[in-house]
Amino acid sequence: MKNIRLTFAYDGTDFQGYQRQPVGRTVQGALESVISRVTNGPITLYGAGRTDSGVHAAGQVANFRTGTRLTTAEMHSAFNALLPVDIAVHRVEEVPETFHARFSARARRYEYRIRNTLCRDVFSQRFELHHPKPLDRDAMIRGCHCLMGERDFASFRASGDSSAHSVRRMIDAGGRNEGEVLILFFEANAFLQHMIRIIVGTLLIVGRGNMTVRDFEKIIDARDRAAAGPTAPPHGLCLTNVRYSD
Repeated sequence: MKNIRLTFAYDGTDFQGYQRQPVGRTVQGALESVISRVTNGPITLYGAGRTDSGVHAAGQVANFRTGTRLTTAEMHSAFNALLPVDIAVHRVEEVPETFHARFSARARRYEYRIRNTLCRDVFSQRFELHHPKPLDRDAMIRGCHCLMGERDFASFRASGDSSAHSVRRMIDAGGRNEGEVLILFFEANAFLQHMIRIIVGTLLIVGRGNMTVRDFEKIIDARDRAAAGPTAPPHGLCLTNVRYSD
C-alpha cells in the first residue's frame, strides 16, 4: 500500500466545513469521492486540520492509503480534472508509512484578513471581513503579541470544544498591513475550536478603542470564555500552512 500526501486549497464558502458530515457538502467528502473514483477503491482521507464551515485553506494537508498502480503525477492530473472548482490539489507525493497528516504535524498557521475601508471589495469579500469603521491596527497587532508562548487559552475556547485541555503553544502571532487590509496571523502547535475567531472578535474590540491591550492580556489570564468578545465570522479565516519536521 502507498501512503499518499496531498497539499491542497479550497474556498470554504459553500462547504459545511472540512470534516465529512452525514448531511451536507464537505471538503473531505468531495475529495474522498474523487480519490476513490481515480484509485478504483474506497479510501479514508486524514486531514491536518478540521476547518469550520466557511473557513478557507491555502495549504491544507491530508493523507490516504491506496493500492493503486497510478503514479503520483497521474493521480495529480486526474484529481484536478474531476474536483469541483472550489478545490485545487497543489501537490501529490508518496510519503513514508509512518506519516499522518494530523499527528505528524508540528504546527499550523492561519491568517485572518480584515478590510478596513468604507466600501467593501466585491472581488475579495468571500475571503475577508469588511469593517467600515476606523480601527487602531497597531493596538490589534500588539494584542496578538500577548498570545505568544505556552498559555491556557480557555478564554478563547468555544463552548462545544471537546479537547482534553485548553493549553496550547503559540509559536508566532502578529499582524501586517497590506494597504487597506489588516492581516492577523497565528501559528501554534494546535488550536481550540473557534479559538482564532474568538481572539479576532476580541481584538476588534481593542481596534475600536473599547478595550486596551492590557485589558486584552487580562482576558487571556482570566481563562474564562465570558470575559472575551464575540466570535468573528468564518470567511476572513484561512489555513495557510501546516508545518512538519521535513
